[in-house]
Parts: sequence; structure tokens; C-alpha cells
Amino acid sequence: MKIPKIFLLFIMLACLAAISCKKSSNTPDPGTGSNFKFSTLVAADTVIKVNDVTTLSAIATGDGLSYKWSSDYGTFVGSGSTVQWTVCHQARFAIKCAVTDKYNNSETKTIVVRAHN
Repeated sequence: MKIPKIFLLFIMLACLAAISCKKSSNTPDPGTGSNFKFSTLVAADTVIKVNDVTTLSAIATGDGLSYKWSSDYGTFVGSGSTVQWTVCHQARFAIKCAVTDKYNNSETKTIVVRAHN
């Protein structure tokens, strides 16, 4: 029994279509927070006088970002990616910012600010 050439051509085209329709996974799935990145934490001034104020900024990208600022001493004014910070005594202070996206990806960075008289 001979297989007609048209039937062989059809099978080859079907195989070619199946191979070429394979989904490529080079692009990340945006539903996992794969675009989350906490680039840097910066202070307008890293050396301040006691009771002066410095501005702190967290540079991050992603979906539904939230920011949590913390330090053992000092006062934060504001919320979000940019806050003001001051302290009433001299020392070196580690200030932390934790950034979390809506997919629960999180990263924390620390910056040191020195207050003097």
C-alpha cells in the first residue's frame, strides 16, 4: 500500500506547525513579581547636626510596593519611598528600609547616618 504524497506533505506540515508553536519562556511572568528590584537607599546628607533633618529615599521598582522604615533611634516623618529623619543625640545610626511588593517579594537595605553637635 502506497501513501499518497499529499498525505505525507500534510504530516510534515503538522509536525512543523507543532514545533514552531512552542511557547518561549524568555519573558518573565509579571504575575510573580519578577520585575521587583530594590536598587538603592540614599540619604540627602549622611552627616547631620543633632536635631537637623535629612531626607531618605528608597529607589525600587515593582508592583504594589510598600515601605517599612526603621532605626533604633530617631524620628521618621512621612511614609512611602521618601521620608524625613532626625535624631536628638550624637552617634552613628543604622537606618533600614524594607521594600515589599504585592507578591511578597521583599528586600531590606541599610544606610548609616552620623549625627554630631
